Amino acid sequence: MPEFAYKAAQADGSIVKGSQVAHDEAQLAARLSNEGLFLIEVRQNKLQQLWHQLDDFAVGSLSRRDLVEFCNNLSVMLKAGVPLVRSIDELGSDSENKILRKALKKIVADIRSGDSFSQALTKSGSFPKLFVSLAEIGEQSGNLDRTLNDMAVHYKKIDDLIRNVRKALIYPCFIMVALILAAYVFLAMVFPPLFELLTQFEVPLPTVTKVVMAISESLKTSGHWYALGIILLIIIFLAMRSRDETKRYLDWLEFNLPPLRKLFIQMRMAFFMRYMAMISNAGIDLVRGLKMSLLSINNLVFQEAMERARQKIVEGSLFSEALRESRYVPRMTIRMIAVGEESGTLPDQMNLVAEYYSEDLERKITAALTMLEPLLLFVMAGLALALVMGILLPLYNLVSELSTSVGAGGAM
Repeated sequence: MPEFAYKAAQADGSIVKGSQVAHDEAQLAARLSNEGLFLIEVRQNKLQQLWHQLDDFAVGSLSRRDLVEFCNNLSVMLKAGVPLVRSIDELGSDSENKILRKALKKIVADIRSGDSFSQALTKSGSFPKLFVSLAEIGEQSGNLDRTLNDMAVHYKKIDDLIRNVRKALIYPCFIMVALILAAYVFLAMVFPPLFELLTQFEVPLPTVTKVVMAISESLKTSGHWYALGIILLIIIFLAMRSRDETKRYLDWLEFNLPPLRKLFIQMRMAFFMRYMAMISNAGIDLVRGLKMSLLSINNLVFQEAMERARQKIVEGSLFSEALRESRYVPRMTIRMIAVGEESGTLPDQMNLVAEYYSEDLERKITAALTMLEPLLLFVMAGLALALVMGILLPLYNLVSELSTSVGAGGAM
């Protein structure tokens, strides 16, 4: 909102000056009138407005960590009895995150203009749809503080799971990138002059040297094409992920690739059950909760499976029976859901399923890293040995020939 500098008259005729943020001059005049002031002169503070625009300039969306912090802080303030608008306004003023600060300023302005909290969240465009839906439920039930606290807990657990997966991938990715860069430096920059020397002396070359020379020559002449090809493949992959027609095949591959399918299924089930438990704790019925949870699933194949399960529940089936028809839902999950339905503790059982899969994923990731480290060391040693043999063997032959030649000359 723009900031206006104004002059106003008090009841006794004295003039006061000041500045306030308002949607327009009419809103400013009405606000001053409520304070017993009559607006005389107003102008928009262009310089300060430009500074605020630059300061609030932010592009992107809120991360899960941002949502966790916002939910925790707002929940605590609401429990302490601080009014909603004042709580959001103070959180926005104190936030160091420009995206969150900008969103909260807009939310405060929209609530003051008559919107509800959930409507203001929707208009801000910075919060996920599921977050907005749960906030609306909490607002309608009068338990917004508890709903926000539940969301903070669940978003933190989901974020921890994703961080563990990413942390597990960082080490092997770093090693592979380091290997590729090292190989490129040696093959494209260090070895070519040595290969020219070997060619000039017509040294007999072993097979490993011929292979290394061919790769080196290929990188020298066509390295830029290889780089372009890799970039093109990445662009094609991202384009495929952005289109539902092609994304579905990639998502299907997640659940059907033999070495990794179980890990992907467990990860998706952990996310899904975590969201379902949160939705159920908010007091939302199963059919509506399933429809809302589809917003959090980033796999079209799994979405379709859960949508079919939802339709079965609408037709009268139990949740466990509906899940039984999907080959992507583990039997253990179905048994625990059935126990929850029989005992009336379905949200607790879904939480237990999510916790089990999260812990099992951490164990498997740790075990995979333990096995991967020696494998990567073996690959590094093999690559280094191939490069060293490729250059040292012919150099050894060259030195031997030169020694023989010198020895023969000396004998003569």
